[in-house]
Amino acid sequence: MPNILFDPTIEGLARTLTLHQQRHAVLASNLANVETPGYRARELDFQDALRQAFESAEGGTPREGRGTIQLESTGHEAMVVEDKTAPRRADGNTVDLDMQMAKLNANGTSYLALARILGRRVALLRQAIDGTR
Repeated sequence: MPNILFDPTIEGLARTLTLHQQRHAVLASNLANVETPGYRARELDFQDALRQAFESAEGGTPREGRGTIQLESTGHEAMVVEDKTAPRRADGNTVDLDMQMAKLNANGTSYLALARILGRRVALLRQAIDGTR
């Protein structure tokens, strides 16, 4: 019989929300440095971080190294890399304000959708425990 109290879906959603929070911090840092000469836009290697989060849950080992962010709820680190998609301005800065705002908006929208799904999943679990409708 599966253990419904430790639902892998809930754990996976929680890990994904943590990655979205970390990506938000990286994107906000880019926006804060939009006028800093020589600043290079950064990005969380989201796909790799997500893969690591689920591999570590299955007994794999997380990667550690330079340019990483500790993910508190997952116990491992996500790689922060230079965003190579942004063009370099004359002052050496690679932060494109419009692109960063679009990424921040998409990340926030995805976070809200995942949070709603997680909330519904927890509510269903609560109903199952309480025996209510």
